[in-house]
Amino acid sequence: LARSWTTCENSVNLYLKIEHLIFDLDNTLYPASSKMDAGITSRMIEHTAKHIGVSIEEAAKLRKERMPIYGTSLGWLMAEHNLTDVKAFFDAVHPESEIDELDFDEKLRPFLQSLALPKTVLTNSPTVHANRVLNFFNIKDLFIFISDIETNKLQGKPYENSYLTAVFEKGNNLSNSLFFDDYEKYTKGYTAIGGKSVLVTDKLVFPGENGTFNCDEIIKDFFNQKDYSKVDVEKSLPIIKEKILKQNPDLLPYACISSIYDIPKLLNFLEWVANISF
Repeated sequence: LARSWTTCENSVNLYLKIEHLIFDLDNTLYPASSKMDAGITSRMIEHTAKHIGVSIEEAAKLRKERMPIYGTSLGWLMAEHNLTDVKAFFDAVHPESEIDELDFDEKLRPFLQSLALPKTVLTNSPTVHANRVLNFFNIKDLFIFISDIETNKLQGKPYENSYLTAVFEKGNNLSNSLFFDDYEKYTKGYTAIGGKSVLVTDKLVFPGENGTFNCDEIIKDFFNQKDYSKVDVEKSLPIIKEKILKQNPDLLPYACISSIYDIPKLLNFLEWVANISF
């Protein structure tokens, strides 16, 4: 997991107890391959083009260049293009009909119930969208707290306070919480404040902030395996010892899973690592 550690002992102790799971919403609790991802992006670009007064193509180009600076398209438009009608933005990007872009996953509710830990949602979407999606999957009641962009006064991920609100609102802390997101900028933002994060992506080649990186290679660096779900922990023990004991702990890579359905294997692995006798 990407995290700064001062000693090898501390690096192992950080794994000891995971007691709280924090989930991004879109492209994390449901696959990025859903039609909703493309729909949200398309509507966001259309609204941006209308607001700025440029073509769809130019709006897409500007958004790609400028949005990462602010973390969200809304933040960028407010800062650089005087967007003040936030409700109109949300209404345009998240109409009621957006729910038709999702496919129901009957396994999701029982799976989340099987993760016998308190769960929080941390999303950069507005309240209406978060509630709409969670109700569609019939899982809203499984979360102890829903932290959305409005909860965070329009400053969501990667702003520090958005993470801290999700962590501390129900009495948890950075040490016992594990954060899952499909966007590298947001997982990096969480680890930057001292948290533990997991990148969720089904893409073998993932577009990172500093160019393209291969998610498989990141996994292999730590586990000597290409498929995280098939890690043989016994065979990997010498590799883990090598990484933790002989190399700079600050260079340990992100944990990376292809979907949230890999979480049980991840939690079992972390529990196993916590009990390794070095």
